[in-house]
Amino acid sequence: MLFSRKKKDKDKVKMSANLFLNIKDVQGNFLYTIDNKVLCYLRIFPKNCKLMSKVEQVAHGKSITRNFASELKPLKLYFTNRPIDLRKNQDFQASLMEKEKEALKFSLLDKRSRSFGVLSTTGKALESEIYLIIWADNDEYVEQELIKRVSEIRMKLTNSGYKTQILDERLIIQLINSYNNPDIAYIEDQNYLESPLQVKI
Repeated sequence: MLFSRKKKDKDKVKMSANLFLNIKDVQGNFLYTIDNKVLCYLRIFPKNCKLMSKVEQVAHGKSITRNFASELKPLKLYFTNRPIDLRKNQDFQASLMEKEKEALKFSLLDKRSRSFGVLSTTGKALESEIYLIIWADNDEYVEQELIKRVSEIRMKLTNSGYKTQILDERLIIQLINSYNNPDIAYIEDQNYLESPLQVKI
């Protein structure tokens, strides 16, 4: 029994983070995987359809369906909620309160500041993020094909009323970091390229 357990411990293979996540490299607008795929990411900024009337919701759904009717290749949607650092907002509210002399406005600012505090302490300060992912086998012209396709998808979403953003190298690394550390709010202007991914295969 003891011998069997020792043998199992020896058989365990040490795996690097890159190998576990299947990441070989990140360059420009692309993530290159160890299994020879290239991925491209498009961020879709969410829209609150609950503010639309039923008629507007139906029309919006038909618009998306019509725009994506010609999209036959596979794609993935990745939904996540990331924590937000509210310190800047709280500091801004505090500066407004210091300048405010009217009692009613001061009271409203105080309530807003307290609500930020509640969101921070309860962990409910979250922002919804949506990412559309496309990929292809890594060949000679894969980058040009992926950029062409993601630009076409971006146009379709723009026609449907959505704001989008093609992720660059910094934003892809930021997304990977947020996936690995979902409970940590990342800093918006953090330079992720100062400490690039270390590839250990």
